[in-house]
Amino acid sequence: MSSSFDEHFERGRAARSNREHAAARAAFEAALSVADAPHERALALNELADSYYIDRQNERALDLMDQAIAACLPHPDAETPSDVRAARALAEVWHDKGTLLTVMSRNEEALAVCDESLRRFLNQATAATSPDDDPLILRRVIASTSSIRISAFLSLERPHDAFDACEDLIRRFQDIEDTRIQRRVALAMRRRAWLFGRLGRQDKEIAAYDELVARFGDSKNLDVVETVLDALDRKTRIYQEQEDHEMVIEICDEIIRRYGADPYWHIADSVARAIIRQAVALGKRGDHGKELANYDRVVRLYGESAEELLRRHAAKALMFKAVTLNDADQSAAEIECYDEVLRRYAADTDAEVRAVAADALIHKGLSLGAIAEDAAEDTGEREIEAEIACYDEAVARYGEDDSIHLKRAVAEALLHKGETLLEAGQVGAAAACLDSILAGYASSEDKDLQDIVKDARDLKAQL
Repeated sequence: MSSSFDEHFERGRAARSNREHAAARAAFEAALSVADAPHERALALNELADSYYIDRQNERALDLMDQAIAACLPHPDAETPSDVRAARALAEVWHDKGTLLTVMSRNEEALAVCDESLRRFLNQATAATSPDDDPLILRRVIASTSSIRISAFLSLERPHDAFDACEDLIRRFQDIEDTRIQRRVALAMRRRAWLFGRLGRQDKEIAAYDELVARFGDSKNLDVVETVLDALDRKTRIYQEQEDHEMVIEICDEIIRRYGADPYWHIADSVARAIIRQAVALGKRGDHGKELANYDRVVRLYGESAEELLRRHAAKALMFKAVTLNDADQSAAEIECYDEVLRRYAADTDAEVRAVAADALIHKGLSLGAIAEDAAEDTGEREIEAEIACYDEAVARYGEDDSIHLKRAVAEALLHKGETLLEAGQVGAAAACLDSILAGYASSEDKDLQDIVKDARDLKAQL
């Protein structure tokens, strides 16, 4: 007995979910071969188009999508299908075609596709109240199509049109209690707020972020939570630019209060950044005790995290703490911070975390150099051994590391070593350090390394 369309189609979707793309394509081709109704043919063709898109055969994918559209709409002036399954399939194909066209930066064409779908289905989708699958899916597809339209306007640098599209999506879909649709509403609210700022109305931008947080701040949906966090992050940056430290502290408190207990790493990332931003604002306000406590809190919460991004925050918090202690002339405590970074992270599995440890060695060397300079005012003799030892350790530990972050750190360590040796009158040894930089990094295209190479050339020219 031959398999039905539904059996082939579901087998294809299962294979696609498992990234078994060849098997998925074969299943969708089999579904197409037994497709009878227009919506079946359209769905099979659209899934085949997706398989070609995955293979980066975009034009072939677009051709299959056009065939899928024609299965439900034989010519452009044809009446919109009355069959809800065909209507849903047609809306899905137009949605996917609009998405593909935006990916290909063919945004004007994407707008035309989205506009055609919305012209036919928008009123129907927003008026529907049936809990059945097809009307619900149609509403979700049309809400997403409206969101694609906003993206196209943004890509085309048409902020006024994008703003109007955001307003329309929010107005039409804000009362539909479906999580997937509310995700689109939250995103449109965030974009609308950003567009207020883009159009010169920062007061309305802030008010729009507040409206978004008030509406969705208690949501448990991860996508919505991330949208709310992004809104709070953007609001924080506005007040940072205005140097309104009290508002920065207040917003960070809100982030920590709402999400501080959430274990998901992406949310914890936002919380860690909020604690550090609050610490910086507290420091600028002159409340250094609370500033240092915030840095310690980041280390306590995330210092041993399995997520490398969170360990980076902890390592950087220790570095910020060291800078604050340096400003307070607490050099012994500052050096202890650098040593703690090294104990915790010198051999970390993540290159960017190791790079913070390398920076700790460099800053420790610079601080020891400053201490030695102060001592030389009394003794008349500048000691350089402890400082040089830090730079040498950075080179010894990370000189063979392939990470660009570590390459920058090693080059910087060599540059500081060269500068210190030159000041000490050890010209030959200084030249050797500078030559190591030129030999190892002169061909690099990395901008930061190029800057270090330039400094090394300039210094060598003075020898």
